[in-house]
Amino acid sequence: MTGAVGPIGPAGATGPAGLQGAVGPVGPQGTTGAAGTTGAVGPVGPQGTTGAAGTAGAIGPVGPAGAVGPAGSTGATGPAGPQGPPGSTAAPSDYSFYYGTGYKAGVGTVEVGGSSDRDQIEMVNATSVRLVVTIGPSALPSGSYAQAEYTADGTNWFALSGEAPVVTPNGLYSSGWQGLPTGANGDYVVRIVVLNAGTAAQQIGLRQLHVQFK
Repeated sequence: MTGAVGPIGPAGATGPAGLQGAVGPVGPQGTTGAAGTTGAVGPVGPQGTTGAAGTAGAIGPVGPAGAVGPAGSTGATGPAGPQGPPGSTAAPSDYSFYYGTGYKAGVGTVEVGGSSDRDQIEMVNATSVRLVVTIGPSALPSGSYAQAEYTADGTNWFALSGEAPVVTPNGLYSSGWQGLPTGANGDYVVRIVVLNAGTAAQQIGLRQLHVQFK
């Protein structure tokens, strides 16, 4: 029969290491570790070459006009220009026609004094004209008047002045200033006519007739 086991004795000396065993199979991959801290920023690298220019973009809308700037200082006055040629008068300011004590005016339009009382007047530069009439104690019926006329051919006559009334005795009457009619700026023959608006010849105390220009 086997007897009782005795007490364990002291450990013996470690023997020499045995030969390395064969590498075992790779174990499964472990879990990913936590991210490490960011490293310091490295130095800036050299500038790269300039790329080709891109195509031009579309032109944008015109912006609002800016505020007007302050006026500049007045420039120096330039030298005076040469004196112009001397001016000329529009026409002698007053032409006197018929002068008498009166006559009997027939019905309708009659030339005062006839062809012997006409005048040649230079009206190239004239701008305005009027007829002034002096009447004695005899006048013509309502609607009657005196008027200056001009002609370029001696046949066709055109109104030059306005109509000066000859219906009120003993006074000075005027047609009033008016612009020179179109076509009258020339060197033309002028006459005076009286229109008797009545139905019969009648005495008129015609004293003086003046055609005036400016």
